[in-house]
Amino acid sequence: MAALNKVFIVIDPTNDHQIALERATRMAGRDELDHVHAYCAVFSTANAADLEALKRVEIEKHRVWLESLVAPIREMGKAVDLQVEWTMQWRDALAPAAKSCAANLIIKAASSHRVAGRRLLKTADWTLLRQAHCPVYLAKGGVIQKGARLLVALDLKKEDDLHNTLNQRVIQIGKALTSNVEASSLHAVNAYSSSERYVYPSDLAAEVGIPDQHAHTIEGPPAKVIAEVANEIGAAMVIIGNASRQGARAAVIGNTAEKVLDALDANVLVVPSN
Repeated sequence: MAALNKVFIVIDPTNDHQIALERATRMAGRDELDHVHAYCAVFSTANAADLEALKRVEIEKHRVWLESLVAPIREMGKAVDLQVEWTMQWRDALAPAAKSCAANLIIKAASSHRVAGRRLLKTADWTLLRQAHCPVYLAKGGVIQKGARLLVALDLKKEDDLHNTLNQRVIQIGKALTSNVEASSLHAVNAYSSSERYVYPSDLAAEVGIPDQHAHTIEGPPAKVIAEVANEIGAAMVIIGNASRQGARAAVIGNTAEKVLDALDANVLVVPSN
């Protein structure tokens, strides 16, 4: 598994509290990353006699602001790139920008939506999760610190190559993140739909390489089960795979990762299938 050491940070120009940047700064302090790419999309509809001049002014203003934000990471000796993009379609711009700079992790503050709103509207999270080429860390809860519990969500009963590969990626990333946080522990959850698809906790534990008491197998809808277990154990982060749907079905139904976002307060790391 490639290291998650080149991070693409989504900066929100409308917010003074940059949660994604805080997470990246903390990771830099633990030497978990080497390179930061801070990205900010800006656009203005203000009336101006010279639109190109307005664009230049806004981009430069935000570049200076970004420079002040990333100064603490520069002082740690980490490589930092800045990108200010002039675009009205900022939701669609995030994933291509991250891929262009060869990032292997995207960090974004999770948007807050009602479940119906997230499932029916083309939110920034919705768009990013479907287009991202690398894992997406949606920062929502508190920071991950000493003694944290991390939860990987798996589906062991789907035995096709896609889900087998996705399960292994989720496990590898969960183990890597756990090893970087002192005294932290890794848990796993597998939801099953009926008794015929039951997964023994011992089998789940063996697959992940964790104690049996850290393996949770529960019957029920995946999003509901994952959220319940995460809340029960006080998980600081949930790591979940994303086998993205395409087309109208994806637009209306959404997927487990997006449903989990609105069901708990923990951070969520979404691992793509591509």
